[in-house]
Amino acid sequence: MISSKEIRQMWLDFFKSKKHLVIPTKNLIPVNDDSLLWINSGVATLKDYFSGKIKPECNRLTNSQKAIRTNDIENVGITTRHHTFFEMLGNFSIGDYFKKEAIEWGYEFVTQWLKLPKEKIYITYYKDDIETYNLWVKFGIDKTHMVKGDRKTNFWEHGAGPCGPNTEIFFDRGEKYDQRGIELLEKDLENDRYIEIWNIVFSTFNNDGKGNYTELAQKNIDTGAGLERIVAILQDAPTNYDTDLFLPIIREIEKYTSYKYDINNYFKKNKQVDQINTAFKIIADHMRTVANAIGDGALPSNVGRGYIIRRLIRRSYYQSFILKIKDKTFLHKLIFIIQKSLVFDYDVKKVAKIVEEEEELFAKTIEKGRNLLLNEIKINKNINAQTVFKLYETYGFPFELTIEILKENNIQINEEELEKEKEIHANKSRTKIANAMKNVINYLNTINKNISKFSGYETTKGIANIIKMFDEENELEEIKTRGYIILDTTPFYATSGGQNHDEGYLLQNGNIIKILDVFKDKHNNHVHLVEGQVNKKDPVECFVDEDIRANMARNHSSTHIMFSILRKYLGNSVEQLGSDITQERFTFDYPADKKLSKQDIKNIENEFKKVIQNDVKRTYNIISLEQAKEQNVYMTLEEIKYMNKDAVRMVSFEGVTKDLCGGTHVEHTKFIEDFKIISVEKKQAGVYRIRAITSNKLVNEYNQKLFKQKLEELQSIQNKLKELNIAFSIEKFDNYSQIEKIEKHIEELKELQIKTIKERTKQEANKQIEVEEIKIYNFKILFNLNAPSSSLSVQAASLREANKESIIILASENNNASLVAISSHIINSNVLLNKLFSHLQGKGGGNAIYAMGRCAKLEKENLISILNRELNA
Repeated sequence: MISSKEIRQMWLDFFKSKKHLVIPTKNLIPVNDDSLLWINSGVATLKDYFSGKIKPECNRLTNSQKAIRTNDIENVGITTRHHTFFEMLGNFSIGDYFKKEAIEWGYEFVTQWLKLPKEKIYITYYKDDIETYNLWVKFGIDKTHMVKGDRKTNFWEHGAGPCGPNTEIFFDRGEKYDQRGIELLEKDLENDRYIEIWNIVFSTFNNDGKGNYTELAQKNIDTGAGLERIVAILQDAPTNYDTDLFLPIIREIEKYTSYKYDINNYFKKNKQVDQINTAFKIIADHMRTVANAIGDGALPSNVGRGYIIRRLIRRSYYQSFILKIKDKTFLHKLIFIIQKSLVFDYDVKKVAKIVEEEEELFAKTIEKGRNLLLNEIKINKNINAQTVFKLYETYGFPFELTIEILKENNIQINEEELEKEKEIHANKSRTKIANAMKNVINYLNTINKNISKFSGYETTKGIANIIKMFDEENELEEIKTRGYIILDTTPFYATSGGQNHDEGYLLQNGNIIKILDVFKDKHNNHVHLVEGQVNKKDPVECFVDEDIRANMARNHSSTHIMFSILRKYLGNSVEQLGSDITQERFTFDYPADKKLSKQDIKNIENEFKKVIQNDVKRTYNIISLEQAKEQNVYMTLEEIKYMNKDAVRMVSFEGVTKDLCGGTHVEHTKFIEDFKIISVEKKQAGVYRIRAITSNKLVNEYNQKLFKQKLEELQSIQNKLKELNIAFSIEKFDNYSQIEKIEKHIEELKELQIKTIKERTKQEANKQIEVEEIKIYNFKILFNLNAPSSSLSVQAASLREANKESIIILASENNNASLVAISSHIINSNVLLNKLFSHLQGKGGGNAIYAMGRCAKLEKENLISILNRELNA
């Protein structure tokens, strides 16, 4: 079975082969774009390229962009494909290619790379766009599969600005999803049969906002393809949730409840099971969003983005009552498995800690609400829907838990009235979020100049006056809990240039006010999100957390130094594609055709350590952009985008690197102390990510931890060799300076294990295993439930080729579980394995002719019983 990671990579590889520049996914929090709460599409991060504000390095671009949309939150878990977090695959042309290439490549990718049969492909197009119709037919789409759309369905525009017709690619999943045919597309009816997988917009005209259209001199292509939908189709999954993007999370949730997620219920349509499945889906979806949003720097709160994160966590928490999960702080444990199912990098432990704190806070609120409800029951037995809803609105007490407690006390509630109250609240909630963020943006837009000064380059302390104070509703004179302030001068660095914001606190009249976030508005004013009691009239004392600042500076300077060394190995044409600098570590993305070798990494580390030993001094200079270009100073588009072109800031470590940068840095390289590259991973096609740490403390801790892990790995491989009766040499290691020797010894032992197993497997494969034969309906089945595990796949393949009209099922028992292999030319082996495992709590996968996995012990009677049911389905 093809994985989501392979499909994502396939998209990027395809368009890279068509000379597109691969753009790494951007942060979910928009940079200098007050019009968006979250990045919500693939093109959202490329606006400046399309507007002409910034010239791209290449006029052909492609990406896989993470995105958040919460406008359809009530549909999540209910429908097969609504999500709050998703990935949008895109290819874009900025005045380069147009309809012919876009359609030709769309057809090529879908039919030749994804290998979807063209007989299953349907196309919608704008009624007046005859050129698009002719191109699709020319490339191979059946005329009867071309569906004409109107301005509502196939003309893309949002008010004034570029607009144009669009064409959509749909995949027909067959009658089992809906017996109605092409009328579903012709009438634009919601359905699960015809799935839209790709939308291609031809940006052709400019709308002046008054209904007048003029043809654009530069025509563009803007596309979006939903990764989750494509994965569901290629993995033959009934819903997006039944794919490798969600199932690992759902399986993890199952560990905390006695309920099981039923992958087959889409067709069974059991209402009780559907309610359970929906709970699993909502938790999996919402926690994916939470993990990535917090990972990109957003925090739970009662305002803006923070409100959405808090709402998603609490909605997930509510579902735990439906699943009867007793562990009331289990959500944060899902963060670790979520990262494994994605390719995005974030600080797992930090994100999990934030979620855990939010869970604990809400658990206390829940307990308070429970006590209030029990007291209310003692006083009044006539509890109505309004009372129940008041508990929810005031304390966030879940309806499901309220109803459960009421039933325990023999109190009935009118659920129809409760549903009406829920709908009223849902409408209020949607309006509240939209208005809150709109108000913050509108307020910041009224500040039409720079009114605050950043003093953080010179100091980490200071006294400041509050010149603006506000929340989502009003301008304020006093904040009692949370709100926003702008100071006339601030030492707090705002998130920018890859570096996270400073942490610390303000002091006013003995009150400590915590700094939660610092960001810039479009005029470079530093906006502080604060928590605590503070008034506008009195000055505040500012205290930046100096330890965190020092760690940030250490890692930011290291980013520059490492990049300069990296360019020596990969050439000066190498660009910085992105970085993320925290106090614990930094990441650095760069383009390359291949991964750095172990020797390259060692050389870079050694050269970096020489820079530390030489104690190079850091200098700052303010120069013009033209002077910077003349001096070959390195600069990124993001750095120069919002700088004053006549006065840009150059950071230099003499003889090592000089860059345009607005971040904070160490004064001397000796303060970096130590440097270690902990990983180099392929992030996407042609893009690699380096993760590195600095300081004696963190490098020493990492080495000690790595040494321990390697010893455990060595012990594990030694135990396996003992179990297999393979003789090997034993070596002893004392400290982390011997890590390389341990790794080499582990590799030697692994090679010994593989070589020995191959030899034994070959010997076993040459032995003919006996099989039993049974016939179920028209299927001939050959099986052996006690086959040798080491040669299971070899034996299955051998039997399949010798018996091409049969289904081969082999199993090997170990520790009361069975390793099962299914192989056949006459039935989809992967589908049959999943059907078998739905009865046996198994996990596995494969393809049409071979699939393998592990399940509960498989007995002959049970196998025959299941096959009788499933082969007749």
